[in-house]
Amino acid sequence: MLPVLSVANQKGGVGKTTTATSLGHALALAGRKILVVDVDPQGNATSGMGVEMVATSPAFAAGALPDAPVPTSWPGVSAIPSGRDLQALATGGLASPTALRDRLARLPDAEFDAILIDCPPSLGPLTQNALAASSAVIVPIQCEYYPLEGLVQLLAAVRQSAAVNPAIAVGGVLLTMYDPAADLSREVEAEVRTKIAEPVFTTVIPRDPAVAEAPSHCRSVIDYAPRSPGARAYVHLALEVLQRSLLNGTP
Repeated sequence: MLPVLSVANQKGGVGKTTTATSLGHALALAGRKILVVDVDPQGNATSGMGVEMVATSPAFAAGALPDAPVPTSWPGVSAIPSGRDLQALATGGLASPTALRDRLARLPDAEFDAILIDCPPSLGPLTQNALAASSAVIVPIQCEYYPLEGLVQLLAAVRQSAAVNPAIAVGGVLLTMYDPAADLSREVEAEVRTKIAEPVFTTVIPRDPAVAEAPSHCRSVIDYAPRSPGARAYVHLALEVLQRSLLNGTP
């Protein structure tokens, strides 16, 4: 099966969607064919890539999944869009923890080099399905103390998912919205780098207005503001993902 990276954190507003889409674009610019799968009922990854939300999520619907990916205007990036039925699935309509994995297994290996999954801000059935389908998890964490508390819960959920998916690993914790001039950012960075056993990316994503503005134009920050600190950071993150061989695993 293709390498699958989930971008997950039960906290909202920590940069999951921006990371899934911007990292996907950066990897595509590095020559990889990337599929971004949106399993968040909010559909922000879908709209941010200029794709329309659909009635039924192709990631979970019955049928031929090879027909589900749609091209985006970003070269090298395709998408499986969010569906309006995902909210119902998130609240009890999804019985199997491996439904997403079983669907993604139907994709032809030659069509893509890797899959990125944008997860909802919860540890419910949709995120559990994403973890069951993943070879690695990227965990964005905003440089504040409340998101730091949630990191422990997310890492516990990843360990629990190993019962269904023994191959899963934490690919890296990613510090986002980092302000080097703020004491709090530096304190949270030091706490994360010294107190958890899981790997932490060397790359940090800075606070940058361009990162927040780009999705409203259906563009990644790399295309919208290529010289911005945020764009450079996501390019560096893609290089680090490749250097760590995170696209070589199989769930």
